Amino acid sequence: MPRSSPVVVGYDGSGRALSALKWAAREAGDRGLPLRVVRAIPYAAVLEAAPGLAPGHRTTHEDKVLDEGIRVANMLLDPDQVSGVSIPGHPAGVLADASAHAALVVVGQRAQDGPVSSAVGSTSLVLADRAPCPVAVARGALAPERSLLPVVVGVTEDKGSRAALDFAAETAELRDVPLTIVSAWSLPPTREWARSSPDFDTVAQVARHLKARAAAVAEASKIYVHRHHPAVATRTEVEPLDAATALEIASHRAGLLVVGATGGRGPGSGGRSGDAGRTWLPGRGQVARAVLGRAACPVVVVPVRTATADEAGASSHEVDTDATDSAPTSV
Repeated sequence: MPRSSPVVVGYDGSGRALSALKWAAREAGDRGLPLRVVRAIPYAAVLEAAPGLAPGHRTTHEDKVLDEGIRVANMLLDPDQVSGVSIPGHPAGVLADASAHAALVVVGQRAQDGPVSSAVGSTSLVLADRAPCPVAVARGALAPERSLLPVVVGVTEDKGSRAALDFAAETAELRDVPLTIVSAWSLPPTREWARSSPDFDTVAQVARHLKARAAAVAEASKIYVHRHHPAVATRTEVEPLDAATALEIASHRAGLLVVGATGGRGPGSGGRSGDAGRTWLPGRGQVARAVLGRAACPVVVVPVRTATADEAGASSHEVDTDATDSAPTSV
């Protein structure tokens, strides 16, 4: 994505959208990028207010909402960096279209956080599934001083992408804060034990094996960051928890939580025969879906980038945790 690509923020005039707008403006300023405020106008509102309105045009009411967002953004950034547009359509679809030309898309958190399953159709989850660029959900504590806390990134041992780890390290470098790398592991459920752990005789043996693999993943990630982002101070945390819970806990002491948009195998419950403790997290980011509804700080979901021919060949093989130049995929 070109450096001139904007930070896109969804704005509807609500308090949550205003918080997201202010957070997005700070991110755009830190990254030296323009900010584009996007207002999605529900079709029902268009039909009621201006039934003869041509597609792509704005109603007077929606102009006021958008103009207020632009006014706030102009107070935080050079007005030359700020633009805005109102587009008829559902917010998820409008912002998904805008993400094709964005460096980052920012949305506010839901009004009330219920079970993750209840939010499957929400704008944030649709964008996490569809957007080709990173998607930020400005949730939790959004005060400017929160950005002084470490950036946290979750990693697994699959070698599918380095995008989330790179995004997290770049953000930590921009903010001049440490990077915390979290690698989680958990024992397989009883029903999966025989299939996923045939080479071990005791629970203790499996636990030691999974813990060692998770630690190796974290260390490989740390070495990768030191090699490619040497200015970033890093620390690792290896947690005996499922990934979503480990990241939710870490989010309470983080300024930003970064996760990958793809599911991945990692030391955890389930697995295939002969492969102790590995699990496939279904969907495009099962862990991401969970932390979007539970994190105590802003969350960025980073999709797998388009790989070069060399990277595509390399990513067809799993990470060798003994090869320190390999960077695992972020969860």
